[in-house]
Amino acid sequence: MTVARPAAKRETREGHVLRDAVTGPGGTRSSDGRAFLSHAALNALLAETTAFLLAAGLPRTRLAAQLRKQAGRVAGGHRLERSQAAKVIKESYEDLVEIAGVVHDWHRQHRYTDKTTGLPLPLRATGLRRLIGQRFPRKKVGSALRWMQANGVVSRRSDGSFVPAMGRQVVLKGWRMSAMERTAALVPQYLRIAMRNARATDPRDRDVDRDARVFFLPQKYVRLWRAVALERTQSFLEGLDNWLEDHTQPNSSGPTVEAAVHSYSYTGEPRSAKGRRTTSRRLERRAFDSLAEGQ
Repeated sequence: MTVARPAAKRETREGHVLRDAVTGPGGTRSSDGRAFLSHAALNALLAETTAFLLAAGLPRTRLAAQLRKQAGRVAGGHRLERSQAAKVIKESYEDLVEIAGVVHDWHRQHRYTDKTTGLPLPLRATGLRRLIGQRFPRKKVGSALRWMQANGVVSRRSDGSFVPAMGRQVVLKGWRMSAMERTAALVPQYLRIAMRNARATDPRDRDVDRDARVFFLPQKYVRLWRAVALERTQSFLEGLDNWLEDHTQPNSSGPTVEAAVHSYSYTGEPRSAKGRRTTSRRLERRAFDSLAEGQ
């Protein structure tokens, strides 16, 4: 019988542990332990997704109607309904990625950077349109420039020239809409990664899905943790971004795929010290006991 083993651990030089989210091909088991974990995962995924949509501003009546509609399709054995909105979201996210690419080019290409400092040069409207035109078809250059201005990606100086306003990063305004659209684009990708990694028999066919985590970081270190994570992530992503941009070939004669790395840090809610260790050990023991059954 094939079983999923607990996550493998690798010690770093600092002594912390990096954990592989998936370490072997997925298996099927009908043990009570697997059933317990499956129901817990089901409840968590459904509850957290519902809570997120409500917090992002989706009306309860609309959400309830969509859930009933999808539930009916599941009960009837039909395919789940994926509306045209998913295509719109994907195209919108692709445009956002290309906007970030424009900013990337502005920081890297010699004609747009200062030869002494390496910093992006201020650009007149014509120059900025030419830069945007490297990523967008001519008919979309104007709307892309307006979007960059409206969202604070670029700012216009008193002499009429434009400069990047966010450095190399692009941060959207309007948190609720941004949160929903970004999540709608990224979550399906992560779910597909999780399933593909679980089914892969060759480790080289798996995408990276790892985390570094502790459960009891003192709250006084939270701001420092976020600052350290941001600093190191920016450096990490900048290097990978450069590699990807050096190897992308939009006009390739052969097949191409989308390739990306998405990084985020996580900070849980504060909790008191009383009883936390006992609770943590109990939950860990229950999880590993469940995994051990049937092995």
